[in-house]
Amino acid sequence: MALGEGAAGSVVPQRLQTRIKRIALVLVAALVAVFVTVPVYVMVAVAVQSPAAVFRGGDVNLLIDSLTLRNFRVLIEDTNTIQYFANSLIVTASSTVLSTALAVAAGYGLTRFEFTGKTVAARAVLFAYMFSPIVLAIPLYVIFFSLGLLNSYFALTMALTAISAPFTIWLMWQYFQTVPISLEESAWVRGASRTRTLWDVVLPVARPGYISAAIFSFAVAWNDFTMSRVVMSNDEMYTITVGASLFLDRVTIGWGETMAVSLLICIPPFLIAVFLQNYLLQGFNVGGLE
Repeated sequence: MALGEGAAGSVVPQRLQTRIKRIALVLVAALVAVFVTVPVYVMVAVAVQSPAAVFRGGDVNLLIDSLTLRNFRVLIEDTNTIQYFANSLIVTASSTVLSTALAVAAGYGLTRFEFTGKTVAARAVLFAYMFSPIVLAIPLYVIFFSLGLLNSYFALTMALTAISAPFTIWLMWQYFQTVPISLEESAWVRGASRTRTLWDVVLPVARPGYISAAIFSFAVAWNDFTMSRVVMSNDEMYTITVGASLFLDRVTIGWGETMAVSLLICIPPFLIAVFLQNYLLQGFNVGGLE
Protein backbone atom coordinates (compact mmCIF):
# COMPACT_ATOMS: atom_id res chain seq x y z
CA MET A 1 0.00 0.00 0.00
CA ALA A 2 1.39 3.39 -0.97
CA LEU A 3 1.85 5.77 1.92
CA GLY A 4 1.69 8.94 -0.15
CA GLU A 5 4.21 11.74 -0.01
CA GLY A 6 4.81 11.62 3.75
CA ALA A 7 7.74 10.17 5.59
CA ALA A 8 8.22 6.43 5.92
CA GLY A 9 5.40 4.88 7.95
CA SER A 10 3.25 8.02 7.73
CA VAL A 11 -0.26 8.03 6.30
CA VAL A 12 -0.43 11.85 6.16
CA PRO A 13 1.26 13.59 3.21
CA GLN A 14 4.23 15.78 4.13
CA ARG A 15 2.62 18.83 2.55
CA LEU A 16 -0.52 18.38 4.66
CA GLN A 17 1.56 17.91 7.82
CA THR A 18 3.38 21.18 7.13
CA ARG A 19 0.10 22.99 6.51
CA ILE A 20 -1.43 21.65 9.74
CA LYS A 21 1.60 22.68 11.76
CA ARG A 22 1.49 26.17 10.24
CA ILE A 23 -2.21 26.57 10.97
CA ALA A 24 -1.74 25.31 14.53
CA LEU A 25 1.13 27.77 15.04
CA VAL A 26 -0.95 30.67 13.74
CA LEU A 27 -3.90 29.72 15.98
CA VAL A 28 -1.71 29.45 19.08
CA ALA A 29 0.00 32.76 18.29
CA ALA A 30 -3.39 34.44 17.75
CA LEU A 31 -4.72 33.03 21.02
CA VAL A 32 -1.67 34.26 22.95
CA ALA A 33 -1.95 37.66 21.26
CA VAL A 34 -5.60 37.95 22.32
CA PHE A 35 -4.84 37.05 25.94
CA VAL A 36 -1.99 39.59 26.02
CA THR A 37 -3.59 42.40 24.01
CA VAL A 38 -7.09 42.50 25.49
CA PRO A 39 -6.04 43.27 29.11
CA VAL A 40 -3.62 45.92 27.85
CA TYR A 41 -6.32 47.53 25.73
CA VAL A 42 -8.77 47.55 28.65
CA MET A 43 -6.11 49.19 30.83
CA VAL A 44 -5.44 51.89 28.24
CA ALA A 45 -9.13 52.46 27.51
CA VAL A 46 -10.00 53.00 31.17
CA ALA A 47 -6.87 55.08 31.86
CA VAL A 48 -7.33 57.66 29.09
CA GLN A 49 -11.07 58.23 29.57
CA SER A 50 -12.95 59.94 32.36
CA PRO A 51 -14.93 57.73 34.79
CA ALA A 52 -18.14 59.28 33.48
CA ALA A 53 -17.30 58.18 29.92
CA VAL A 54 -16.19 54.69 30.93
CA PHE A 55 -19.24 53.91 33.08
CA ARG A 56 -21.76 55.83 31.02
CA GLY A 57 -25.28 54.43 31.25
CA GLY A 58 -24.36 51.91 33.92
CA ASP A 59 -22.28 49.83 31.50
CA VAL A 60 -18.56 49.69 30.91
CA ASN A 61 -17.67 51.53 27.72
CA LEU A 62 -14.33 50.31 26.35
CA LEU A 63 -14.60 52.10 23.00
CA ILE A 64 -12.32 55.13 23.24
CA ASP A 65 -14.36 58.10 21.98
CA SER A 66 -12.71 60.85 24.04
CA LEU A 67 -9.28 61.34 25.57
CA THR A 68 -8.48 63.01 28.86
CA LEU A 69 -5.54 63.35 31.24
CA ARG A 70 -7.87 63.65 34.23
CA ASN A 71 -6.81 60.32 35.79
CA PHE A 72 -3.12 61.14 35.52
CA ARG A 73 -3.71 64.62 36.93
CA VAL A 74 -5.46 63.12 39.98
CA LEU A 75 -2.50 60.79 40.53
CA ILE A 76 0.00 63.64 40.42
CA GLU A 77 -2.01 66.06 42.56
CA ASP A 78 -3.65 63.76 45.13
CA THR A 79 -1.23 60.86 45.59
CA ASN A 80 2.49 60.18 46.06
CA THR A 81 2.80 58.65 42.61
CA ILE A 82 5.75 60.87 41.65
CA GLN A 83 7.61 59.86 44.80
CA TYR A 84 6.81 56.18 44.28
CA PHE A 85 7.97 56.40 40.68
CA ALA A 86 11.21 58.12 41.71
CA ASN A 87 11.85 55.47 44.37
CA SER A 88 11.43 52.72 41.77
CA LEU A 89 13.79 54.44 39.35
CA ILE A 90 16.47 54.84 42.03
CA VAL A 91 16.45 51.27 43.32
CA THR A 92 15.96 49.76 39.86
CA ALA A 93 18.88 51.68 38.35
CA SER A 94 21.10 50.88 41.34
CA SER A 95 20.22 47.20 41.36
CA THR A 96 20.62 46.90 37.58
CA VAL A 97 24.09 48.46 37.60
CA LEU A 98 25.25 46.45 40.60
CA SER A 99 23.85 43.13 39.38
CA THR A 100 25.29 43.60 35.88
CA ALA A 101 28.72 44.56 37.25
CA LEU A 102 28.75 41.49 39.49
CA ALA A 103 27.65 39.32 36.57
CA VAL A 104 30.43 40.58 34.31
CA ALA A 105 33.12 40.22 36.97
CA ALA A 106 32.00 36.79 38.19
CA GLY A 107 31.23 35.46 34.72
CA TYR A 108 34.63 36.51 33.41
CA GLY A 109 36.39 35.04 36.41
CA LEU A 110 34.57 31.72 36.11
CA THR A 111 35.47 31.51 32.43
CA ARG A 112 39.08 32.70 32.36
CA PHE A 113 40.53 31.56 35.70
CA GLU A 114 41.04 28.01 36.89
CA PHE A 115 40.41 27.12 40.52
CA THR A 116 39.18 24.11 42.46
CA GLY A 117 35.40 23.71 42.43
CA LYS A 118 34.79 26.23 39.64
CA THR A 119 32.01 24.25 37.95
CA VAL A 120 30.37 23.47 41.28
CA ALA A 121 30.48 27.16 42.20
CA ALA A 122 28.90 28.17 38.90
CA ARG A 123 26.09 25.66 39.26
CA ALA A 124 25.58 26.64 42.90
CA VAL A 125 25.06 30.22 41.78
CA LEU A 126 22.28 29.13 39.42
CA PHE A 127 20.79 26.91 42.12
CA ALA A 128 20.54 29.97 44.37
CA TYR A 129 18.21 31.54 41.80
CA MET A 130 15.71 28.72 42.36
CA PHE A 131 14.73 30.14 45.75
CA SER A 132 11.56 32.21 45.71
CA PRO A 133 11.93 35.85 46.84
CA ILE A 134 9.46 35.21 49.65
CA VAL A 135 11.87 32.59 51.05
CA LEU A 136 14.65 35.17 51.18
CA ALA A 137 12.44 38.00 52.42
CA ILE A 138 12.39 37.10 56.13
CA PRO A 139 16.14 36.34 56.48
CA LEU A 140 16.99 39.57 54.65
CA TYR A 141 14.54 41.48 56.84
CA VAL A 142 16.25 40.14 59.97
CA ILE A 143 19.68 41.07 58.60
CA PHE A 144 18.66 44.60 57.61
CA PHE A 145 16.83 45.10 60.90
CA SER A 146 19.92 44.06 62.85
CA LEU A 147 22.06 46.48 60.84
CA GLY A 148 19.53 49.31 61.06
CA LEU A 149 19.15 49.49 57.28
CA LEU A 150 15.39 49.11 56.92
CA ASN A 151 13.57 51.81 54.94
CA SER A 152 16.65 52.65 52.89
CA TYR A 153 17.46 52.52 49.20
CA PHE A 154 20.63 50.61 50.03
CA ALA A 155 18.78 47.74 51.71
CA LEU A 156 16.26 47.36 48.90
CA THR A 157 19.01 47.56 46.28
CA MET A 158 20.93 44.78 48.02
CA ALA A 159 17.79 42.65 48.32
CA LEU A 160 16.89 43.03 44.65
CA THR A 161 20.47 42.34 43.61
CA ALA A 162 20.43 39.15 45.68
CA ILE A 163 17.43 37.99 43.63
CA SER A 164 18.73 38.81 40.15
CA ALA A 165 22.50 38.31 40.49
CA PRO A 166 22.54 34.48 40.50
CA PHE A 167 20.91 34.23 37.08
CA THR A 168 22.85 37.12 35.54
CA ILE A 169 26.14 35.62 36.77
CA TRP A 170 25.24 32.27 35.22
CA LEU A 171 24.19 34.03 32.00
CA MET A 172 27.50 35.88 31.69
CA TRP A 173 29.44 32.71 32.56
CA GLN A 174 27.76 31.04 29.61
CA TYR A 175 28.26 34.04 27.34
CA PHE A 176 31.96 34.56 28.07
CA GLN A 177 32.54 30.95 27.00
CA THR A 178 31.59 32.01 23.47
CA VAL A 179 34.19 34.82 23.41
CA PRO A 180 37.43 33.40 21.89
CA ILE A 181 40.43 33.59 24.21
CA SER A 182 42.52 34.30 21.10
CA LEU A 183 41.16 37.85 21.05
CA GLU A 184 42.61 38.49 24.48
CA GLU A 185 45.89 36.77 23.65
CA SER A 186 46.34 39.04 20.65
CA ALA A 187 45.89 42.09 22.88
CA TRP A 188 48.30 40.70 25.48
CA VAL A 189 50.97 40.14 22.83
CA ARG A 190 50.66 43.84 21.95
CA GLY A 191 51.29 44.79 25.57
CA ALA A 192 47.73 45.38 26.81
CA SER A 193 47.00 44.57 30.44
CA ARG A 194 44.19 42.20 31.42
CA THR A 195 42.06 45.13 32.59
CA ARG A 196 42.62 47.03 29.33
CA THR A 197 41.87 43.88 27.35
CA LEU A 198 38.67 43.28 29.26
CA TRP A 199 37.52 46.88 28.73
CA ASP A 200 38.54 47.35 25.08
CA VAL A 201 38.28 43.82 23.65
CA VAL A 202 36.07 41.52 25.69
CA LEU A 203 33.26 43.84 26.77
CA PRO A 204 32.50 45.17 23.26
CA VAL A 205 32.21 41.58 22.01
CA ALA A 206 30.10 40.59 25.01
CA ARG A 207 27.74 43.56 24.72
CA PRO A 208 24.63 41.46 23.92
CA GLY A 209 25.34 39.30 26.95
CA TYR A 210 25.64 42.01 29.58
CA ILE A 211 22.80 44.04 28.07
CA SER A 212 20.63 40.93 28.40
CA ALA A 213 21.76 40.62 32.01
CA ALA A 214 20.93 44.28 32.61
CA ILE A 215 17.46 43.87 31.09
CA PHE A 216 16.77 40.88 33.28
CA SER A 217 17.96 42.75 36.38
CA PHE A 218 15.81 45.72 35.42
CA ALA A 219 12.73 43.52 35.04
CA VAL A 220 13.28 41.87 38.43
CA ALA A 221 13.79 45.17 40.23
CA TRP A 222 11.08 47.17 38.47
CA ASN A 223 8.37 44.54 38.91
CA ASP A 224 9.31 43.61 42.47
CA PHE A 225 6.60 43.76 45.11
CA THR A 226 7.65 41.32 47.83
CA MET A 227 11.00 42.82 48.78
CA SER A 228 9.71 46.37 48.56
CA ARG A 229 6.84 45.56 50.88
CA VAL A 230 9.10 43.78 53.38
CA VAL A 231 12.07 46.16 53.44
CA MET A 232 10.13 49.43 53.23
CA SER A 233 7.49 50.36 55.79
CA ASN A 234 7.32 54.14 55.39
CA ASP A 235 4.82 55.35 52.81
CA GLU A 236 7.29 57.79 51.28
CA MET A 237 9.80 54.98 50.59
CA TYR A 238 7.44 52.63 48.75
CA THR A 239 8.12 51.77 45.13
CA ILE A 240 5.50 52.27 42.44
CA THR A 241 4.32 48.65 42.56
CA VAL A 242 3.60 48.78 46.30
CA GLY A 243 2.21 52.31 46.13
CA ALA A 244 -0.17 51.40 43.32
CA SER A 245 -1.56 48.49 45.33
CA LEU A 246 -2.45 50.90 48.13
CA PHE A 247 -4.64 52.95 45.81
CA LEU A 248 -7.26 50.20 45.82
CA ASP A 249 -7.91 50.89 49.52
CA ARG A 250 -8.60 54.59 48.97
CA VAL A 251 -12.18 55.73 48.41
CA THR A 252 -11.06 58.73 46.38
CA ILE A 253 -9.14 56.59 43.89
CA GLY A 254 -11.21 54.73 41.30
CA TRP A 255 -10.56 52.37 38.45
CA GLY A 256 -9.52 55.18 36.14
CA GLU A 257 -6.67 56.28 38.39
CA THR A 258 -5.70 52.66 39.10
CA MET A 259 -5.46 51.88 35.39
CA ALA A 260 -3.55 55.12 34.84
CA VAL A 261 -0.86 54.19 37.36
CA SER A 262 -0.75 50.68 35.87
CA LEU A 263 -0.12 52.26 32.47
CA LEU A 264 2.71 54.34 33.93
CA ILE A 265 4.26 51.18 35.39
CA CYS A 266 4.20 49.54 31.95
CA ILE A 267 5.95 52.36 30.09
CA PRO A 268 9.61 51.75 31.13
CA PRO A 269 9.53 47.97 30.44
CA PHE A 270 7.81 48.65 27.12
CA LEU A 271 10.51 51.10 26.06
CA ILE A 272 13.23 48.65 27.14
CA ALA A 273 11.62 45.87 25.11
CA VAL A 274 11.23 48.05 22.01
CA PHE A 275 14.74 49.47 21.86
CA LEU A 276 16.80 46.60 23.29
CA GLN A 277 14.96 43.48 22.17
CA ASN A 278 17.64 42.58 19.61
CA TYR A 279 20.34 42.57 22.29
CA LEU A 280 18.10 40.49 24.53
CA LEU A 281 17.56 37.81 21.88
CA GLN A 282 21.26 37.72 20.97
CA GLY A 283 22.29 37.45 24.60
CA PHE A 284 20.06 34.51 25.38
CA ASN A 285 20.73 32.67 22.11
CA VAL A 286 24.52 33.04 22.01
CA GLY A 287 24.70 32.50 25.75
CA GLY A 288 23.65 28.92 25.31
CA LEU A 289 20.01 29.44 26.40
CA GLU A 290 18.32 28.84 23.06
